[in-house]
Amino acid sequence: MSKEEKNEIAEAILEKGQQPIGDGHDSERIWHNGRYIEYYRKVMADAIGIDPDKIPDNMYIHHIDGDRMNNDIDNLMLCTKKAHENLEMILDPHHYDPE
Repeated sequence: MSKEEKNEIAEAILEKGQQPIGDGHDSERIWHNGRYIEYYRKVMADAIGIDPDKIPDNMYIHHIDGDRMNNDIDNLMLCTKKAHENLEMILDPHHYDPE
């Protein structure tokens, strides 16, 4: 993929109000307390009645259907880092295969 094609894709993502996440996935982002956060963190925090910044660093939000743009609360699950890794390994074992 050329640099121009990558720039076009990035511009299209930004036009839709999304911000790239550092791990190579795309997810809707919102401005919160002076920085961008993933929208699904806000959805989960609202559901449990806390500020998104209060979700502990060792807790992950798993998208049940695997679609990081589907931020419906029924598609989100708050879990520990270890539980999230186990879920991801079950759902996509080749991603964690060392070979």
